Amino acid sequence: MKVLPQPDTTVIKSSYSLITAVSTISPESGTSYKIALVQYASFFKFDRSVAYGDLYYEAILESQKHFIPLKFFIQNNGSGQITAVATASEAEIATFRKAWQK
Repeated sequence: MKVLPQPDTTVIKSSYSLITAVSTISPESGTSYKIALVQYASFFKFDRSVAYGDLYYEAILESQKHFIPLKFFIQNNGSGQITAVATASEAEIATFRKAWQK
């Protein structure tokens, strides 16, 4: 998987992060998608029109296909909007895999 650029701190300042993989992705309209993340019962929203959106989209598809965890930044306002995606560190990936295997 390609290493994703670090998100701009102004974009993620009102966000929380989740380290997880994508279980499903489905188009909603135009550049908007509904994404189910492993271990979470609700859907999250992703819009490809954000900065690096196409690169994030490719990583999301790869995460779904190969069960690769990513670091998702979710708006902290209850909307479920994904504001950025980053490559998870080796330690974060190890923690995710350990929790998933329990």
